[in-house]
Amino acid sequence: MLIPRGIVAALVFSGALSLALPALAVAPVAAPTLAAGESILSDGLTVAVRRATLSPTAALEVWIISPSDGYGEPAPGIARLAALSIIATKVDGQSLRDMVRDDGGQLMVSVFPSSTEISVLAPANAADQLADALVARVLHPAIDAAGFRDGKLRLAEQQAVAASEPDVLLRDGIFAQLFSNGPFHASTYGGPDTLRSLNMSDAATYATQAYVPSNEIVVVVGGGLDEDALNARIANAAPPAALGGSLPASSLAKPSGTTYNAGFADTGGVALGWIGPSVSDERTSTAMDFISDYLTRPDYGLVAKAVADADPQADFNGQFITLRTAGVFYVTVTGGKRSADAMAGVVRAAMKPLLDGPLPPQEFSRALEAFRVHTLRDTQTPQELADNYGWYFAQGAPAYAPSVTDIALNGDYYGQAAALTAQAVYEAAKTYLGATAVTATVAPRPQAPSTTSMLPGVQVHEGGAR
Repeated sequence: MLIPRGIVAALVFSGALSLALPALAVAPVAAPTLAAGESILSDGLTVAVRRATLSPTAALEVWIISPSDGYGEPAPGIARLAALSIIATKVDGQSLRDMVRDDGGQLMVSVFPSSTEISVLAPANAADQLADALVARVLHPAIDAAGFRDGKLRLAEQQAVAASEPDVLLRDGIFAQLFSNGPFHASTYGGPDTLRSLNMSDAATYATQAYVPSNEIVVVVGGGLDEDALNARIANAAPPAALGGSLPASSLAKPSGTTYNAGFADTGGVALGWIGPSVSDERTSTAMDFISDYLTRPDYGLVAKAVADADPQADFNGQFITLRTAGVFYVTVTGGKRSADAMAGVVRAAMKPLLDGPLPPQEFSRALEAFRVHTLRDTQTPQELADNYGWYFAQGAPAYAPSVTDIALNGDYYGQAAALTAQAVYEAAKTYLGATAVTATVAPRPQAPSTTSMLPGVQVHEGGAR
């Protein structure tokens, strides 16, 4: 259920020549099973407001189901460019970033292959006005010339930062091998060539297809919220129904068995990846989450500990990413002194206990309890809870989100976790992780350039739970 966060950018620039984005005709959309507390408005917008009474902060998020590389001819980076341009565009003299900053909040943009997240982390006492600002600007997007210029500058810098990060290059390399086309095959950052070719009309056209109510959820989680009042405010500000673009398919590729060279980064590294089950197979997806926790959790997982023992200077990351059509399990090892082949061997050897047969009953019972505790710990703060709601909405399975539970651990996800057996976990590991892995490597770049921000207000974040 884990997914790395995209680069987060806070933006500021002056604006003029506003370009409003027109609405299109409505298209019927089949409604998924909702999580408790979620509702769908008449225009198709999904809303989830949840009070977290002890928190001094509120997480305000809009998630948009949309391809990172566009709807027609592939244009990697178009989703980032559109989002960055929207939050930089000034209306009545202020951009969304201006409004968030003035009220003491933090604005974040994360782009994934099949979704975009625009979110605000705010003091609880500013939640109402910042929720109004977020809904007004994201559900009614506009792009002007100055905002678009700012978006291009920010995206160019994000591309430069991503190009020096071994984990980003390795992750993109794994996805490029596992999927032969579509948004999961392409980097969400794009490259300089596509950035140069995209114009303001491209970004506006993309927004008319992506930013429509039936593709979106508004999630608000925080302390002291008036749930009924916030639901009413969001409903009053929601746009009319509009026709959106459908998410293009990403076909699975047949692994070639050769190692993919993902280029050069600040440090060298290696990644291994496997295709997993789709989110519709909740039983096996939950088993893969258990496997991910058992193998890759920092300071706990078998593979994480084996890598640390083999090379204490190496950095390790691993997770199972729950997706609509086919999940992905991958691990990366970067830095350190040992070769890529050696570290790949360490990873494979550490996975063997799950591939050789079912775990012994006592070990499985202990690991299952640890898995439940870890999952609960990963969904505690307002931002973690809101991210979790948004991620599973974007995967078409909102009721399966781990955050949808109570003190008794009721709900789809923990019901599936309680039903796990050692045999079920072994079968999932044998089926998916017993297959041939795809492998990607990066080589260290001599005297790597600094990634210090060249623009004010830019923050870079990678990692995080869904």
